[in-house]
Amino acid sequence: MKNKAGMALLRDSVARIEQRYQKNFAALYLEMGLPPVDAALRGGLRRGVVHEFLGAGHDRVLCARPTYFIARVLARATGPVIWIVPAASGQGALTLAGLEAAGLDSGRLLCVEAEPMRLVGTMEDVLRTRGITAVVADLIEPLSLTASRRLHLAAENSAATGFVLHRHDRPLSPNACWTRWRVGAAPSDPVFLGRRALLPFAEAFSLSLLRRRGGEALSWRIGTDYAAPSALPLAAALAHDALAQGPSPQRPGLAAGAVWA
Repeated sequence: MKNKAGMALLRDSVARIEQRYQKNFAALYLEMGLPPVDAALRGGLRRGVVHEFLGAGHDRVLCARPTYFIARVLARATGPVIWIVPAASGQGALTLAGLEAAGLDSGRLLCVEAEPMRLVGTMEDVLRTRGITAVVADLIEPLSLTASRRLHLAAENSAATGFVLHRHDRPLSPNACWTRWRVGAAPSDPVFLGRRALLPFAEAFSLSLLRRRGGEALSWRIGTDYAAPSALPLAAALAHDALAQGPSPQRPGLAAGAVWA
């Protein structure tokens, strides 16, 4: 009897924990809106930590696609977003129209300029502020291990989520960031009407999870549905170099506005 009563109490305790976890699920993760990616991450991007993003190829310094992708993720959340950019960097200016085209409400956004040598320090100061959903910083040099640890502690204490955009082409060393992503272009699939291909083809992205704590590297191929600007459907997932099968509706349309001028 005692064992049965103990097991019943244990099951009841587990049920309460699961219920509390489900209620607080949105507080633990930022959903990316891509079911296979969110599932692989067990809910999405973890909140209260720092994530790194970099571009690919000619977009390595400009980081247009990573910027657009981060804006789309943050558009699904609520609360204020602070975006820190280097003052007079000469590498392009963040445009409000581009972020709004990605779905990010300008009423939630505050852009801050900082001297290049103060970018990381400014990000740390802002991350320590409670009540902020996310802090994005455009870095023009690699993030050191010590600096990444300070950013991680600041995010952990305030529950704000940090996003580091590496707008440079220097090699990156391991650090304390929770994940590291690369967002680049991918070959577009032609859209056919009968036997004729329609132009322009739907743009496609390659999304690579280069490293994450306690997990393996993964990659996906993502298509943008221009007929529904608020959608970023998964065209096909590439995990372990295997193409995931499944329906992937694609419709031609006009290209979306650029995030960077």
